[in-house]
Amino acid sequence: MRTDDPTILLLPPDIDRDVPFALSWFQRPEGHATLLSMGNAEHEIELSTIESETAILHDFIELEEQRKQITRMIIVDHKTIGVVWIELQEHHNVQPPSIHIMIGNPDYRGKGIGKSVMQTAINYMKNTLHIDTIYSRHLANNAIVANLNQSLGFKKDGSPYTDSNGLVWQSIKMNV
Repeated sequence: MRTDDPTILLLPPDIDRDVPFALSWFQRPEGHATLLSMGNAEHEIELSTIESETAILHDFIELEEQRKQITRMIIVDHKTIGVVWIELQEHHNVQPPSIHIMIGNPDYRGKGIGKSVMQTAINYMKNTLHIDTIYSRHLANNAIVANLNQSLGFKKDGSPYTDSNGLVWQSIKMNV
């Protein structure tokens, strides 16, 4: 996947490149806040370690090998700043195929990177995977993500619902 912006690279996960990024932001208060805003319940967030982040990246790689997920790390200024992934199987009650993004480095939020990356992934799903409906979800109270998704063409898919952790989600979909 290539974005229209040559300064934004989307690359497969790499343990040596991406584990230091994950550790650097997960261990900061901003990382914790990001995880909460993405829908991780407080009791589910554990201390990030080299071992745990390596295991997560191994999972990304294995899921891609099994053709269950496509994961691309977002690289800007020669630094990993986030991740975008396409789920090809149902995950967390979200119908497949679904798309998700996280800009972990707060210094790169609000600069249009997320929108560019999401549009690239949507185009890839449409033109390469030949998908005509894309799904996702976001916390119902996350106005920033709701606005991003709406600007890309996603529409609400049903009413908000509450998960087993008491988090309120809004399912969305887009016909491409």
